[in-house]
Amino acid sequence: MNRKEFLKNTAVISSALAVGVTASACSLFEEAEMNLCAEHELPVEGFKTFIFNRKKILVRRAGDKLEIISLVCTHKRCTVAFQADERIFVCPCHEGTYDYEGRVVDGPPPSPLRRYAYELRDGRVWVLNQFV
Repeated sequence: MNRKEFLKNTAVISSALAVGVTASACSLFEEAEMNLCAEHELPVEGFKTFIFNRKKILVRRAGDKLEIISLVCTHKRCTVAFQADERIFVCPCHEGTYDYEGRVVDGPPPSPLRRYAYELRDGRVWVLNQFV
């Protein structure tokens, strides 16, 4: 291998390592779980919003269970906003809409809003960094 090939290979390997380290470093800053609130603090109707791993989520009751829904649009990853008068979530980036359950109603989103796993521990709600 001559000097030119060596430098080219070194540059390629260095770039690949930098990308890998950056991806690993990002995941190091994400929490595996987070204590959100006491279960009794959640409204009987409606929802509460929280920030989990720098992303907005909502927590609401669904019968005897809870739902934790990501408010990140599945199209371009913008944060959707709830419009109470129509009971829909709207993406400000491309006007995609989701119904109250998070299902796509209109626009470009390819799939429903994602749901997080959760656990109840001693009456407290914990969100887990995994989708269900």
